Amino acid sequence: MFELLLRGLLFLGEAVLELIFSYLFYSAGWLALRLLTLGRYPRLPLRVSDPMNSRTSWIAAFGFLCLVGLPLAILVFLYG
Repeated sequence: MFELLLRGLLFLGEAVLELIFSYLFYSAGWLALRLLTLGRYPRLPLRVSDPMNSRTSWIAAFGFLCLVGLPLAILVFLYG
């Protein structure tokens, strides 16, 4: 019984974290691409129902690179 409850809580926590990170990365990628392309791309709206579908996952991946990859690269370059 306890194991079933624990699995349910872990599944719920994973789903919530996936939603938070996917919206965070999509928003950051959308903003960065809009700034880099002077408002031309992406033509998708900022608020989408599923930020990880096939049309928007590349925007979220770019947001991940901007929020995680770029700071790590700078740290490696400065202190590596």
